[in-house]
Amino acid sequence: MTRPARSKSGARPEPDHRIDAWAATSDTCAARFSPGSRLWPCMPRRRMRAGEVGTIRIVVLASGQIQAHARMRDEFGTLHRLKGTRATEAEARRALDDQADLLRNGITGLSLTAYSTIAEAAMVFLDDKRRSGTVEISTIETYEFSVNKVIIPECGDLLLTDLTVLRCNRILQHIRETKSLSAARKARSMFSQICATGIEHGVLAFNPVGDARALPLSPKKESALTPAQLEIVRALMRSWRSDGVHHGPRPNARLLENAMWIMVGTSARIGEILALRRCDVDVTANPPTVLIASTITQTRAEGLRRKPSPKRSRQKRRIALPGFAATAIRRQLSETSRDKEAYLFATKTGEPRSVSNFERLLRTFVADNEKVLVHAGIEVGEFSTHIFRRTAATLIEAVAGITLTSRLLGHSNEQVTRASYVVTAELVDPITAQIMDEALEGLL
Repeated sequence: MTRPARSKSGARPEPDHRIDAWAATSDTCAARFSPGSRLWPCMPRRRMRAGEVGTIRIVVLASGQIQAHARMRDEFGTLHRLKGTRATEAEARRALDDQADLLRNGITGLSLTAYSTIAEAAMVFLDDKRRSGTVEISTIETYEFSVNKVIIPECGDLLLTDLTVLRCNRILQHIRETKSLSAARKARSMFSQICATGIEHGVLAFNPVGDARALPLSPKKESALTPAQLEIVRALMRSWRSDGVHHGPRPNARLLENAMWIMVGTSARIGEILALRRCDVDVTANPPTVLIASTITQTRAEGLRRKPSPKRSRQKRRIALPGFAATAIRRQLSETSRDKEAYLFATKTGEPRSVSNFERLLRTFVADNEKVLVHAGIEVGEFSTHIFRRTAATLIEAVAGITLTSRLLGHSNEQVTRASYVVTAELVDPITAQIMDEALEGLL
């Protein structure tokens, strides 16, 4: 033991009682405020994050059942107390987790994790679209068809985080080879939107579809009817099954012809034509006009109904009618109820006629007259209701230009009109030769 050093006078120094008192106090404080003691200071709890479940506590009830309870903050930060009671602890914890999932997903919809598959991500994407209220039901049903018939069978079990650019290219190529180019293009669009949902949920850092190889465009339909071909089609419609050889009642060829002339005269879609009511047309004006303000849609969820706007709400427009289209409308008015809300192409019960019903009638006409149509130079494979819309677009563009044509068709972008509806003439305007001759006159 080391003895205290002596001073120069030889006396031992007095002990410093302040040091001893400080040491005693420190030991006492350490004992009184150690973890587990009554006076251990209560540190503030870490605040739970949104969607997080706190510590799960298990309690055995007097009845013998097991109860799991915990606290949780929902997606908006509100604190909730959860409780699950079952026969076993595992079942009680599972019941608590189900409550947490319901609270988490019932407010904001389904959520994704790093272990979610493409099939699960597609379901979340569809759920988000349904909740948004900004997407038409018919569009959602189209998404559902692509998801259920193409994407899930092709790669539904693949983790969303494993969808690399290379895998995306291989999947789309396989869809193109086994199904069609159209199916592959639709699948590419769906993959892009599903990955965007993954980014929104914090599962993906970037969209791999954006760097995937572009698919070629579908071949442009080039068929449009000439005035001479329209006359042939009209003659065929008027004589269609009029010989009495075919069994059953004669198809409504008059309705088919009138709808054709109205589509050619207005460039409207068949759904917009079938939605026309007596109050939408004014044949007393000069010139007669028709208001394109609605369309007929049919979905599994809603059935057949009149949508109070065209395909896009901005496409509502009033169109002046050429003489042949006004004549066709007058014919339909003569067979229509006097009620101002009556449909021009109503069924016998006064209900709107479905697009599928009209298209089936047109397909039957084409099948019965295929040889004559082919002989007239008409592409039978492209003879659908769209051929009348393309015919109107092509005739107007040749005289008045693409701007007026786009306005007539209700497009906001002239590129859409030119890419999808206008059939470009093979001969360039001969005025180019005149311009060059005048510019370079006398050189040869």
